[in-house]
Amino acid sequence: MTAGTAHIGMREYGHDAREAARAAVMLSPAVLFYVIFFGVPMLSLLVLSFWHVEGFDIVADFTGANYQKIASSGLYRDILLRTIGLGLLTAAITVPIAFTLSYLMRFVFPHKAQFILQLVLVSLFSGYLVRIYAWRTILGKQGLLNSALQWLGAIDRPLEYLIYSNFAVIVTLTGLLLPLAVLPIYSSMANISRDHIEIAADLGSRRLHLVRTVLIPMALPGIRTGFAFTFLLAAGDFVTPSLVGGSQSIMIGNVIADQFRGTGANWPLGAALAFVVMAAVMLIVIVITHLIRRVTRW
Repeated sequence: MTAGTAHIGMREYGHDAREAARAAVMLSPAVLFYVIFFGVPMLSLLVLSFWHVEGFDIVADFTGANYQKIASSGLYRDILLRTIGLGLLTAAITVPIAFTLSYLMRFVFPHKAQFILQLVLVSLFSGYLVRIYAWRTILGKQGLLNSALQWLGAIDRPLEYLIYSNFAVIVTLTGLLLPLAVLPIYSSMANISRDHIEIAADLGSRRLHLVRTVLIPMALPGIRTGFAFTFLLAAGDFVTPSLVGGSQSIMIGNVIADQFRGTGANWPLGAALAFVVMAAVMLIVIVITHLIRRVTRW
């Protein structure tokens, strides 16, 4: 290596080091914010999950009793399975609707896309509880849907299952989370050129085959994000089951919330339940997105 080559190498190394230092300085506020407002609370909750309660006092020691209690309890297992099932059903309904709506905005009504998107997102400007109560007025025994069906003569008396049921929870969560699924899916689909669709059609790709082999793979980042949003938020919700689900539709979020409030509060057990749910939900998200990726490659 000559002196000139070594000098050039040292100069390039110095330039890379300065770029790395500049990037670290620019990212440091975001990293600090993430550590303070996410990392520290989650670490504190993890530590708390290994403590236990004696009487009304929290004892700071290391024990896996909370996790053992969760694993051995049939009640917690049933509620967790119900939560995962309702979350998956909500995501399985919400994501296809969001995908179809995004497709219509991108390829069928492109000139009306912004207007339609604004209509979809207008619900986000209203309060979370307001939207839940709005669905209660629709699904209630004397709500809009039952009243309309009775007026049309389709039913003689109000349908009982429309409110305080798993059906009500799924419908309400779908209505609440649809805008959050549309945003990432439409964002990904906006980057798909119309030429890709036309070329695939010219090559003989039929509609369903085109959707599976072209649209879904190219919009997969948005679909994955939309699925994660809807499933995670649905599985972690506890307000909706309380207001429209009734006692037969209690989800794990309700159980966790009860552990942090009331006279029988057990914070360490609530923290352990939160981490069990988090681990189960994240595992399911990874598996589902992997399956979607494999299916679209067939």
